Amino acid sequence: MTKREMCQAWTKQGQRLAVTRVYAPDLMVITQKTIDQNRLMLEVGFGKKKLKNMTKPLQKQIKGSGFSVGARKIKGITIEGESTDKVFSAGSSILASDVLSVGDVVDVQGTSKGRGFAGAVKRYGFHGGPKTHGQSDRTRAVGSIAAGTSPGHVWKGKRMPGHYGIETMTIRGLVVLYINPETHQVWLNGPVPGSINSVLRIRTTGQTKKVELDPVASGLPIAKETEMPLEAATSDVKNKSEKRRKIG
Repeated sequence: MTKREMCQAWTKQGQRLAVTRVYAPDLMVITQKTIDQNRLMLEVGFGKKKLKNMTKPLQKQIKGSGFSVGARKIKGITIEGESTDKVFSAGSSILASDVLSVGDVVDVQGTSKGRGFAGAVKRYGFHGGPKTHGQSDRTRAVGSIAAGTSPGHVWKGKRMPGHYGIETMTIRGLVVLYINPETHQVWLNGPVPGSINSVLRIRTTGQTKKVELDPVASGLPIAKETEMPLEAATSDVKNKSEKRRKIG
């Protein structure tokens, strides 16, 4: 899945929720392996890529599965529980609605934004030293980093300036708020790691929560009601026009 922009939504109880929109296109099932009765191991392809630009072993494997296009990334995923009852054979596609539903509690894994070489104040939230007693240049300094005679060296893992970001992070306990199979859009109730268009990995926890969004306040499409017959509609318009004339 790919991260998109953030927005907001409202529940029917009037609660405001921070929302991350996620683009979840169809996944290509390249291979399938049964681990046990309740678990399947699938090798899936994400995104589209010209088949000729992939390695020859992968080209042969993808063609053997029945696909004519390549994949940007190929990963192995495990499907457990009731989802194993669905047909995920090689050559088929997996939709977001096949494994996710509104109210599912999920864990989202991604790569955090890269911030380059950063100081300890930005990297770890240090407060810095006091700007007094002539040390005006020590405001954002780390301070003392090691003891003297014992141990006589800097401990491994000491929080100091260094490379910040581009780390694998997992946000747990997010809830699926909305799924649109037509636009391949999934809404999650909170921020997720990574920049826009970065790849995410969503894992279900087996837990569910009751969620009822207000479609009007959240800007969701509303299902159209059944159209009124033409004769009833014209008679209704005539009655309204006659009432207006009488009032006038």
